[in-house]
Amino acid sequence: MTDSYPERAMNKTLTTAALSLALLAGGTANAAAQTPTDTTSTTPTVTATSEATTVAAAAQVIHTVAKTHKVTMKVGNAKRKKTKTRAATVADLLALRGVTLGASDTVKPALTRKITKGLKITVKRVSVTSVTLTEVVPAPMVKQENATMRRGLSNVLQAGVPGSALRTYTQVSVNGKVTRKILTAETVLVAPVAGLLEVGTKGKPLNLARLKLWNKIARCESGGNWHINTGNGYYGGLQFALGTWRAYGGRDFASRPHKATKAEQITVANRVYKKQGTRPWGCA
Repeated sequence: MTDSYPERAMNKTLTTAALSLALLAGGTANAAAQTPTDTTSTTPTVTATSEATTVAAAAQVIHTVAKTHKVTMKVGNAKRKKTKTRAATVADLLALRGVTLGASDTVKPALTRKITKGLKITVKRVSVTSVTLTEVVPAPMVKQENATMRRGLSNVLQAGVPGSALRTYTQVSVNGKVTRKILTAETVLVAPVAGLLEVGTKGKPLNLARLKLWNKIARCESGGNWHINTGNGYYGGLQFALGTWRAYGGRDFASRPHKATKAEQITVANRVYKKQGTRPWGCA
């Protein structure tokens, strides 16, 4: 990217000022040499030193103005771009590129940071707004224990009815994406009605994980008959050996696998799975 018009104008102005400063220094020195301050002596050494210092300063200004740095800039959602600049600071570069900052926008590195080769400049567009929404309020569920129902099972006795509320949020967005949402006010429009959930407390809890896997194995092992007993020493839908059933706590539910429910057999199968995976089943 070539220098922008503002940068060229700035460069030209500063260069002209520096050259004028150098010429002025030379003219002052010549005048001092032609107009002695004392009839018996002059001070050419002091004048020459002053002239040299001023010219050196002017040369430094010219050198600084002429120095170009390659940097990259990313503003908001736009892609990061490479650019060349003679700007002195990050703030100067943004001004030259016409980038204006909002009250909440962030800039890295700081605006006062001097421009150096390879500097990465990132401007994030941050907005803070207030939004009001009508939202669903989920219905709570009241639990009711049932000592005759197996632990781990539940049954909805009465479905809850959701409500609604008017909610106001302070919303913070960075480059157009919401990053924070803070609830500042809420008015309930329709109160939710609680539901009633029956939960079992009898015996050991059930574990119905990997249900699809156990259904697949049962179809292969027993044709999907969870209460089969052929007398071959293997029982139930997953064809447990009696020793395995007992070793993994099957008697929490029934004396033999085929007398247990499908859920109870799967619970014992998951205990076996935790130790051995699916290795005990040839159909796995």
